[in-house]
Amino acid sequence: MSSSRVVFLSGGTGTPKLLQGAVEVADARNFTIIGNTGDDWNFYGLHVSPDIDSILLTLTNLIDKEKWWGIKEDTFKLVQFLKEQLKEDIWFNLGDFDAGLCLFRSYLLKKGKSLTEATEIIRKRLDIKSRILPMADQAIHTKIRTPDQTLHLQEFWVKYKGKLRVKNVFFEGDLRKTTPQVLDAIQRASTIIIGPSNPVSSVGPILALQPLREALQNASGYRIAISPIIGSNPVSGPTTVFLEAWGYTVSPVVIAELFHDVLDALMIHNTDKQYLEEIKGKRLTPLLEDIYIHSKTDAVRLFERIMDRK
Repeated sequence: MSSSRVVFLSGGTGTPKLLQGAVEVADARNFTIIGNTGDDWNFYGLHVSPDIDSILLTLTNLIDKEKWWGIKEDTFKLVQFLKEQLKEDIWFNLGDFDAGLCLFRSYLLKKGKSLTEATEIIRKRLDIKSRILPMADQAIHTKIRTPDQTLHLQEFWVKYKGKLRVKNVFFEGDLRKTTPQVLDAIQRASTIIIGPSNPVSSVGPILALQPLREALQNASGYRIAISPIIGSNPVSGPTTVFLEAWGYTVSPVVIAELFHDVLDALMIHNTDKQYLEEIKGKRLTPLLEDIYIHSKTDAVRLFERIMDRK
């Protein structure tokens, strides 16, 4: 497999699944993963960065692959004590080992480290070969507007279990800047992969950062996305309600509509041939493959196909 520099844009589930295969067949030292931080959350003073942590845990083989978040075989005594002994109304379920990771991040941030610097320290401590970059050092919050209130993504998805009607999804914070490390990685990349993550709440915050999107528009590397939608069905998560809130019909074509300015190609499932011409109409090259990732073997196969079809 080529030793070229590969940049991934990642949310918390689909792209980490792809990464588990990519590191099996290519030199992980040539990978840079730009992670979404729009769903970062403060839990009793702990800075929780769910999507960044899913990347970290995947690349250390600590991820709970049943849930694709948290640490496998983790315990939950911390939240149990808060609930039962301290009578706190806890709805955010943070594991004990997971809390240790977040505690260390919070400690570094309080010492004056940026989120990028803190993530780099954690990466090295965990002996991860690939570079992991938060999309920004400043706070960006993915917000969900319902008919009655505006919620942080974590509140909508975890506290209310995604059952509220969604009127809009938007990103709160300074969208005028990213980090020099992110821009440099994109500029140097020979391949840029937008993984099969939620286009609104996972990839959306990353591409909402103006200089980051401009860097992708001007990138010299090959730019490809994997659709997180097969037919009219998202592979996972609240993709449908979020896209409908933005006024889109759910199909692989919506990925082309949202990301056409930062892509050369879009990989869709091999049963979605009916969308080929619409995708070509967005000036993208459609690629037909089996895009389901049920196992590490699937992830290896898909990554190899991406690299072979450049």
